[in-house]
Amino acid sequence: MNPKDTVARALAALASFERIALALLMLTMVIITVGGVLVREIVPEYARNVAWVDEGARYMMVWLVFLSLGLALQEGRQIAMTSFLERMSPTLRLWLGRIIDLTGLVLSLYIAWVGLEMAQNVARTGQFSPTLRIPASILYYALPAGFLLLALRYALSLFGLFDRWSQPSGAAH
Repeated sequence: MNPKDTVARALAALASFERIALALLMLTMVIITVGGVLVREIVPEYARNVAWVDEGARYMMVWLVFLSLGLALQEGRQIAMTSFLERMSPTLRLWLGRIIDLTGLVLSLYIAWVGLEMAQNVARTGQFSPTLRIPASILYYALPAGFLLLALRYALSLFGLFDRWSQPSGAAH
């Protein structure tokens, strides 16, 4: 079996999982936010019972943003200077793409590492969120998780196991 085919299947499975997780996060965030607003407006005497909604929605939004990083790169939905790249020769474009992928990989791994240290520091302090009373570190772990997913995409592109340079940018979809 061709390693590229195996990687392509694994990447497609990961992307499907990410899409489902992101959709569920978004849907849950919308449902609890609308529910919280309805309770506050229709039966304000129960507003204290839904005080956790805003905090829960914020946590979900943070996870939503960071978990979408790798998928956005895979689908070409990040900011790109395509008009600049399209004017280059194919060889120069290939090498510049590798430099961009290497830089993105190194930067993503560094941010994931710093984010992991930050999350672990918060976990060591034993902080809890004010209304949900869940460990505050859960919020901080979104950063390394998202940047590791991004680093994976950069690494696969750098080593030629995923070709993100031949696809059109997300704006063209």
